Amino acid sequence: MLATLKNKNFALLWTGGLISMTGNWMLMAALPFHVYAITNSALAASGILMAMVAPGIFFGSIAGVFVDRWDRKKVMVIVSSHQAGTILGLLLVRSAEWIWVIYLTVFLESTLKNFFGPAEGALLPNLVGEEHLVPANSLNALNDNLARIIGPAIGGLLLGMIGFQSVIWADAASYLIAMVLIILIQADNTAPVRESGREMDLKIDNSWVQMWKEWLAGLRYIKHKRALTGLFITMGIALFGDAILSAILVVFVQQDLGFNAIEFGWLMTARGLGGLGGGLLVGSVGQKFKPLQLISAGLLVTGASIFLMLLRPSLAMMMILLVMIGPALMAWLISLQAIGQKETEDAYRGRVFGAIGTSTTFIMFFGSAIAGFMADQNGTFIFIAAAASFFMLAGLVSPAVFGNSIKDAPIPIKA
Repeated sequence: MLATLKNKNFALLWTGGLISMTGNWMLMAALPFHVYAITNSALAASGILMAMVAPGIFFGSIAGVFVDRWDRKKVMVIVSSHQAGTILGLLLVRSAEWIWVIYLTVFLESTLKNFFGPAEGALLPNLVGEEHLVPANSLNALNDNLARIIGPAIGGLLLGMIGFQSVIWADAASYLIAMVLIILIQADNTAPVRESGREMDLKIDNSWVQMWKEWLAGLRYIKHKRALTGLFITMGIALFGDAILSAILVVFVQQDLGFNAIEFGWLMTARGLGGLGGGLLVGSVGQKFKPLQLISAGLLVTGASIFLMLLRPSLAMMMILLVMIGPALMAWLISLQAIGQKETEDAYRGRVFGAIGTSTTFIMFFGSAIAGFMADQNGTFIFIAAAASFFMLAGLVSPAVFGNSIKDAPIPIKA
């Protein structure tokens, strides 16, 4: 990994990513807390998550088509600059009447992110070469976990001590710093090789028909593979519980536990620490267990830990619970991902994981919408319990839905 970081171009991209993602997590921790504080509405707070995931439904696949036609480095520079400008729109919000500006801003920023991700993924091989792709992707994964740990703590601190506007300016600055670092990247072949105009037009005309045929073939493939059907059922139930928890957690912490913005930031940091430690733990010892053991036990422990939150514990106990959830959460997430990779033929792998991504987006969107709407009428207690129940239900049904479709031998797991 150190050899990869010595690559100047990759180091610039990696550092820019860490800075911008830290800014993202600063805002993601502070924004729902701020929205609930000015609206006193669980639906309004959960609307933030809905606005974040909705662009993935509409633009997730389309963005990649355009990225393959444009210069990837220029795409990332332009997107970063526009993200900085878009986020500043939040400065207009002074009261609950302007809440629509928050949703619009979050939606637009998330839409731009759908172009940045594919551009970064496409550019990476040109920067490091095929021999360094594995450590480069591992370092990018480390980036996300570090940002999850650092960002919420800083965001909560700024919100609690200075105010919400300071979080906005900090996030915008993180985008601009990342933009400058990307500009400094010096690499050839940052743009894809294009065919002639007529050849491209003919391929596009035919590709629309072929695309739908291949998409339907992918769905039929999933339907007839019990291991994949089991994966979708198990993950669907669990992620519905996660959508409820993600939408309601800020309301539960603020309304029922009485924690302030700084304390909420520490809770989000604890969640990031749990994910980081959990990924390392599962990557180290996961191969000693059967995949269904990791999935079922991980889901049951996740649900049980969430049930303990209903005891209204102290800040320290909440942080311990969120750290404890990390290894359990990583156990079932990583195991399900590994099953999807192992049980899918290479020719169908892109479509299967594309379907997983789309399904995840739909579930997160509607789960958070339902939880936010009903929590205003029924309180958060019942929905924290519901989230825990969905995790435990997924753990209980996973042996039945998978059956004997996957081998008992441990699956090689990479955290």
